[in-house]
Amino acid sequence: MESEASLNSCPNEKILKGIPSTVGYSIGKAFVIPPAIPAINLNSNDNEVNVDYEIERFTNAVQEYSNELKRYSENIKSISQQVDSIIESLLLLVQDQVLIESVINEIRRGKPVEKAIDIVFNSYLQALASVKNKLFVEKAVELEQLRNHLLEIINNKKFFSNLPPDSIIVAQSVSPEQVIVFKNLSVKGIITEIGGLTTHASILCRSIGITNVIGVQNATKEIATGDLVAIDGYKGLIVVNPSTKTQENLHIQIQQERELKDKLGDLLTQETKTKDGKRIQLQVNINFVEELDQQVIHYSDGIGLVRTEHLVKFPKDFSRKELEKFEKHQMELYSYVAQKLYPKTVIFRIFDIGGDKFYSLLKISEKNPMLGFRGIRFLLDNPEILKSQIRALLAASVHKNVKIMIPMITTIQEIKDTIFIINDCQIDFLTNGREFDKDIQIGAMIETPAAALQADVIAKYVDFLSIGTNDLTQYTVVADRENQLVANYFDPFHPSVLKLMQMTAEGAHYHNKPVGICGELAAHSAATELLIGLGLDSISVSPANFLQVKKWISEIDSVKAEEVTHQILQLETYDDIRKRLVLI
Repeated sequence: MESEASLNSCPNEKILKGIPSTVGYSIGKAFVIPPAIPAINLNSNDNEVNVDYEIERFTNAVQEYSNELKRYSENIKSISQQVDSIIESLLLLVQDQVLIESVINEIRRGKPVEKAIDIVFNSYLQALASVKNKLFVEKAVELEQLRNHLLEIINNKKFFSNLPPDSIIVAQSVSPEQVIVFKNLSVKGIITEIGGLTTHASILCRSIGITNVIGVQNATKEIATGDLVAIDGYKGLIVVNPSTKTQENLHIQIQQERELKDKLGDLLTQETKTKDGKRIQLQVNINFVEELDQQVIHYSDGIGLVRTEHLVKFPKDFSRKELEKFEKHQMELYSYVAQKLYPKTVIFRIFDIGGDKFYSLLKISEKNPMLGFRGIRFLLDNPEILKSQIRALLAASVHKNVKIMIPMITTIQEIKDTIFIINDCQIDFLTNGREFDKDIQIGAMIETPAAALQADVIAKYVDFLSIGTNDLTQYTVVADRENQLVANYFDPFHPSVLKLMQMTAEGAHYHNKPVGICGELAAHSAATELLIGLGLDSISVSPANFLQVKKWISEIDSVKAEEVTHQILQLETYDDIRKRLVLI
């Protein structure tokens, strides 16, 4: 679609913003579901209640709801095991004996079934509301939806009997079973005012492929049934009554999306696997927020490297006042990236400042900055800057899809000191009741020979390793990759570089830790089989190289790749290795 600025220049269009939950583009007529519980009499006279009749109404509603879920399970069980487990969990909740007995006990106290359901569910909702946690808030929404649907069944309310096909649903929230109904009615998109990335409804939308934007404030008031609505599920933008030009631009985007899917056929949406079925995590590297709008990223296994020093805008200095503002700026950016990619994992590399990157920020003078005060050395010497970034990353980790990676490791003590600071920040969060992922994973980049030679030791202290071949190559062969005088020495296929990569993979796997690669070598046509043969679990490339690397992986036999790699590691020169790779 058009840029936000150009959209706002169209007087008849209305622009709403939300959080992308399921990516994609959609356009259709809005069908607004009012944000209200069905009109149910909760004020009836308790003395007039026929207890047996009310209990029968309730048990019949539970049975009907259960039968609905079983039918839905049959209709969509072929989509994925995750979808099937969602329906199963809903069924367990509907049939929960404690909940059922609680409602029946309220009826026996003389309450009509509607009032009994309301009392019991409200007690659960109040308990959830007392826990200040986003995930509990999302579960409360789902519980409220369950209550509402039971009341709808009891009062024979049918809200979607007149829903036109190809509609865009606009609601305060939607339930998982409603999503399944919408799928059967060919709904094109769903816009909700509340909801979370981890709710069952959001997960179902992603599995089924219904474009979904959540957290759109006042959507049910700003949009009317019958309005033409365009959804950009990549950016979380809603355009109400789009102009002809906006519609034309959207149809171009839809066509480009189709062409992208057709380019590699089913391969694009399938898991990345070798020809003999070995699963490889294929991720992307990013530097800037704008790169997230590339469609191909959302078909990846997540982001294997966010170069945070490029993502953020650094302050003019690192004074306390500036650091406080900088931390907020970081938190907003990291949260945006994590939400945009959810449920896929995002690996944020903490600042790799110095060397050839942002050297002016260090405010020091070095004769050889590439062998000087850079990466984790700078951060550990400036703990307040490191703590500011770690706090921002912890704040962004609430949906449990954030990982932290430490750059430029040369000693075990650097790992220990960094983890100590991370633990200190986590304790601060716990003390202040702030939400974060308590199981957040910490990884280390292996980009120096010192780190590669001790990869088996480093792997004891972290959750994963990632090889940065660019720096690993230049520090191994002692050749600056930017220096044309020694350009012919800079070769990632040098036997020493490959053996260091082999040591890294073996060191990680000895401790049952995954190991990946995020350097430029990952996108080299001759390297794919070699990387798989080394036993790497993940490969992260630039978005531009993603489709081609995915295709290469699908054409490789992992057993043969191991044999070829074993042969290559016996060769003595990079010329011999290159000649051998050409013959593969």
